[in-house]
Amino acid sequence: MLNPNNTSHPESDIDQILKVSENYKYSFEASNDEAWTKFSAARAAEKKSQTPFTVFKNTSRLLRVAAAIAILAVGSWAFWITTVNKTLDAGKFATTSGQIEQITMKDGSVITLNANSSVEYTVTKNSREITLHGMAHFEVAKNPNAPFVVQSNSNKVTVLGTGFDVQSYEGKPLQVSVNHGKVKVEKLSNSTTLESVILTKGMRVRENINIQANKQTSIFNVDSNVDLNAVKWESGNLIFTNAPVNDVVNAIETRYGKKLQVRIPTPTCNSTPTISKNPTADLQFTGVFKNTDEFSTVIKTIEIALGLQLEVK
Repeated sequence: MLNPNNTSHPESDIDQILKVSENYKYSFEASNDEAWTKFSAARAAEKKSQTPFTVFKNTSRLLRVAAAIAILAVGSWAFWITTVNKTLDAGKFATTSGQIEQITMKDGSVITLNANSSVEYTVTKNSREITLHGMAHFEVAKNPNAPFVVQSNSNKVTVLGTGFDVQSYEGKPLQVSVNHGKVKVEKLSNSTTLESVILTKGMRVRENINIQANKQTSIFNVDSNVDLNAVKWESGNLIFTNAPVNDVVNAIETRYGKKLQVRIPTPTCNSTPTISKNPTADLQFTGVFKNTDEFSTVIKTIEIALGLQLEVK
């Protein structure tokens, strides 16, 4: 019988049997016991013929093979990780007051960065991650295998291919407007989605930053029929076409990095103008301001046209 506990040589019992059997010639023995006796004797002689050097050589060969396999496995894993996480494109840009910056990514996506804003992006084979502070317009090249994700504070906007605006300045509510295509906007808390909305062409979502104060249940307020041509800023000029006064003020604050307070004068000359965060909804403005126009000139024009008083906070 073979000894299963015999570990004195690296060569297995099966290997030894096969080696002996190569030189074994079948003969008609008187009995099976006699045949087995001859076979066992031949195997024992083969074991004695192995020298310590032969054993060491076989062991070394096995160790070399094992090491080669391990190196190949580790190298393949490292190559796979490097390939998957390889950065294909990356960039970081920032603008100052009155500055507009247009960035074209290698995949064809275009980011138009508004004034007083910054953006950072990293593109790999399977993802396009963008971090935004401020406001930007995105024209996204379609790539179903690499979602285009904009992160801004605790908000997340995900698209596959579309055109949209994201506004997320410090101290101001998130605002996302969709020119074409479809986007998903999410409010996150520790990587958990608290609320999400789907926007399509002509829709706009505004974050309700006073949700705890007024105990509203919805984080996002959605407008379904927004005139996206009312305010245009991508060219560098501010172009207003029947724009609501709140949107006009917001665009001016964004361009010049100021915070404005709107006052509606009362009919009597000696009385103090009343302060209003939401001037009359019917007030609209149409006009164009060049990117070289001074802040004071823009403010004075709006005041005369709409009969308001605008003061810097």
